[in-house]
Amino acid sequence: MIYRNFAICTLVVAPLIVLAVQNIMPKPPESAPVQGNIADAPPPVAVPVAPPVAPPPADASAPGFGQPMPQAGQPMLAPGAGLPETTVAPTVETDQMTTPDTAAPGSPNAE
Repeated sequence: MIYRNFAICTLVVAPLIVLAVQNIMPKPPESAPVQGNIADAPPPVAVPVAPPVAPPPADASAPGFGQPMPQAGQPMLAPGAGLPETTVAPTVETDQMTTPDTAAPGSPNAE
């Protein structure tokens, strides 16, 4: 209920505050149309324009836009194509249990 009353007061009082501030603040002077002498302006400086550069010729082996790539959907790195072959599976010792007595110092299981 308090928030509803605050919202109503804000919607009613805010425009009144804006109108009061606009009446109190001094208005900026109206600017007169500028009538400068064009003869006083310096002549424009000619800027040299570089010749257009032709794009490099398209490579014949590159696929055109809109055409699917030949290896689309294949992984970029696969065993034999940039990755080493895996020969031995990683070993994980599961017979050792970590207990607070055997935990390394500084580990979260150490007491």
